[in-house]
Amino acid sequence: MRFVIPTDDGNVVADHFGRAMYFMKVEIKDGKEISRILVDNLHSRSHGNHGHHGHYEPGHHEHAHGYGHGRELGHEHEHRHGHEEVFASTGEIDAVVAVRIGPHMFEDLKERGVDIYLVKPRTSINEIVSKMLSGELKKLELRK
Repeated sequence: MRFVIPTDDGNVVADHFGRAMYFMKVEIKDGKEISRILVDNLHSRSHGNHGHHGHYEPGHHEHAHGYGHGRELGHEHEHRHGHEEVFASTGEIDAVVAVRIGPHMFEDLKERGVDIYLVKPRTSINEIVSKMLSGELKKLELRK
């Protein structure tokens, strides 16, 4: 499994997936960590902060259609373009681990078949990897 963790310092998870300075790319196989590489988030580097939007956070359950709220109006193209930079940064991945993910990114990840795991703010990358290896992190499942 290949997954990424957004980070600003290489040690703890960043508060927002798309705005993080870096992604820690981790690969695990047969219950062992194979690799861990820190890469630049091209979206963060080239566009900076786009302001506040709604987010998906641990323990914050929403509407009957699933986990989260409706799409925001406007800036759709800009957000989707930025997401291509994020995916160029992450490469081929199976999952992301984050504190929060905006609704547009959430939809893009689901469309690409990328699993989402949510953790609490300031969780260390070492703890995330350990919990992923042990199966303690649970994939976000949408309510039907």
